[in-house]
Formats: sequence, C-alpha cells, structure tokens
Amino acid sequence: MILKIAQILSVLFFFVLSGSVIAQDVGSHDSLLFGLSPQLTKEQQERWLPLIKHIEKQTNYPLRLQTSPTIPVFENRLFAGKFDLAYVNPKLFVEAERYVGYQPVVKEGQKKLIAIIVVAKDSPYQSIKDLNGLRFVSPENTFAASVLSRLNLYAQGVSVTHNPVKTASEGYSLIAAGSADAVGGVQQTFDTLPVKLKNKLKILWTSEGVTPYAFIIHPRVNAVVRQRIVEAILDFKDIPEAAAFFKALQISPFVTAENKDWDDIRQLLGQ
Repeated sequence: MILKIAQILSVLFFFVLSGSVIAQDVGSHDSLLFGLSPQLTKEQQERWLPLIKHIEKQTNYPLRLQTSPTIPVFENRLFAGKFDLAYVNPKLFVEAERYVGYQPVVKEGQKKLIAIIVVAKDSPYQSIKDLNGLRFVSPENTFAASVLSRLNLYAQGVSVTHNPVKTASEGYSLIAAGSADAVGGVQQTFDTLPVKLKNKLKILWTSEGVTPYAFIIHPRVNAVVRQRIVEAILDFKDIPEAAAFFKALQISPFVTAENKDWDDIRQLLGQ
C-alpha cells in the first residue's frame, strides 16, 4: 500500500515538474505572445483568429496576439525577444535568427514571395530604367516591397528619390493620385486591391520568387510546446475554418520549414 502511494506521488510529481519546466521554458508570460507585422490592417489581423484559437486548443496555452503601432516598434520587440511566436518576412527572420536565435518551423507551402514595381496605368514608363530620377515610394522596412525592389533598381543603375510610406496600399493610392511615380509592392497585396484602384495601375516589373514569410519560435520555448505549435499549424488546414482563412489572407497551406530554406535571402543580402 505504501509502495503504491509512493508510486502515485512520484507520477504526480513528474507531471507537476514537467508542467513547470514547460512553463519556465516558455517564459514568464501568462500566455504565449504571437507577433504579427503591423503592415496588416486591423481586419486582416482579425482574420488570424481562427488559427490562433486552433493553436490554443491544440497546445493548451493561451496565445495572445500582440500588435505594434509601427514597423520599427514591431522590429524592436522582435529583436528584444519579446515574441514567443511570430510570423515575419524573410529578411526579418534572417536577422532575428542571427541576433536572437529565433528558429523557423513553418512556412507558406506553395507560393513564393514576389516583389513588384507598380506605376500608373496611363504613365509612359515601359521599363524600370524609365524611372531614373523619379519619385519612388515603398512600405517602410519591408523586404520584398522595399528592399528587393530597390536592390533591383540599384542593379539596373536606376537612381530614384525614395520616400517610405506606412503600407503598400498607401503607396498604390499615391500612384493613382499622381503624387508619386512608382511604388514597390508584393503580388499578394496588389491582387487584393479594390477593383477601382487596381484599374488605375499597372505592374512595370516582377521579381523572381523568393522564400516567403516564416513562422519563427523563440529558443526559450520548450521543445514539447514547440512541437505542439508546429503540429497545430500544420493540421490547421484540415479544420472547417481553414479554407476561408487561406482565401482571405491570399496564402497557401503551411508546410514544415528548415533554416536553409532562406539561403536565397541570405545570398541576396550578401550574408
């Protein structure tokens, strides 16, 4: 009898200890913090709720979406290691992995990230070389829309007057209004523009596809919790709400990822 009680206490102690270790490794938060780029509108951020709820259900950990007022604030929080889980552009992942130790676990499955340069439909520009000396806008601190598009301009010997804007949508509106000559963007965002605005624009240049956004996890997150998060994200595609989620965000179902998947980005950045 004494032996059985000792065995029961031993098992209970194991589960209590395991739970405390997981919680300790996750961090001191009452919940896991999930960071999303502030480029997304409030409506777009709310579209992530089905996935967030699914991860919570599968992991038994509350997942709190932490928004940021600006991209620099988001990046500062990321590089300070504030987020347990984040969905970031490829440039931010490469930097966050290098300086903080974030690791990629999941990426978009079928699509590559494609940068575009957009001008007014009635403009005379036929190639990006025609943009030399003109006004170019792009969303601040974004990889594809800003960095990738400007790297291409530089490679072609094109010098522009660059001004950052808060979002690609703002840039497209400036082009339509004649307040700028060209804007850097991404195909996914352009495809979701209102028809009235989209009809005033044309794509002047399209990049080759590069490895897209990454789900990254902070190294403090316990391996058990990390695996549960990965499994939850991967099997999300099988639940009823998933189809509407992927359609609304214009992304494809997620697949597992490896660090080397972003070597194309490192090469572009000269790393």
